[in-house]
Amino acid sequence: MKGHLPSTLLSLTAIALSLTALVQLHRADAPDRVLEVRGLRVKDAAGVTRVEIGAPVQDPMVLGERGPRAAPASGVVLNGPDGNERGGYLTVDAGDEAVLTLDAAGTGQEVFKVVANKDAGASLFVIHQNGAAAMLTTYQGQPELRLYDENGTQTWSQPAAGSGEPLR
Repeated sequence: MKGHLPSTLLSLTAIALSLTALVQLHRADAPDRVLEVRGLRVKDAAGVTRVEIGAPVQDPMVLGERGPRAAPASGVVLNGPDGNERGGYLTVDAGDEAVLTLDAAGTGQEVFKVVANKDAGASLFVIHQNGAAAMLTTYQGQPELRLYDENGTQTWSQPAAGSGEPLR
C-alpha cells in the first residue's frame, strides 16, 4: 500500500487538472464570456500586421519607418500588405477627438479624414495626393466649405448661407 500512495496522488492530481481544464474550456464557449485585452494584432500569412485594435495603438508605420503619432490614440488601425498604416478609426487622448482616416498607399498621406471634437464640431477633409483639397467643417460654429489648390492656397470658401431655417 505504501508504494501505491505516490501513484494514487499523481493520478488524483492528473484527474483534478484535467477537470479544471475541461471547466475552463467549457467557459471559453459561454456566450456571455468577455475577453479583456489591451490590444490585438491580426497578421496575414506573411506575418505582417494588417489590423490592430489597441488601447493605445502603436505609433504609425509610414513608408517602412515607425514614427510618432501626434498623440496617444486608441481604436482600430488598418495596415497595407507592406505593414504601412492605411487608415483607422481612433479616439485621441489629447483634444477629445474621434478620427476616421484613409491613407494613400505609397505615400502614407491622409486622403480622407473626419475629425469630431466636442468643442469644434466636425470636419471632413478630402485630399488629393497633389495637395488639392476640400474641407467641410463646423469648426468656427457655422457650416463652411473650403477648397484648396495643390499649393495649399485657399481658392474658394462658402460660409453659412443664413437662411434662418433650422435643420431638422
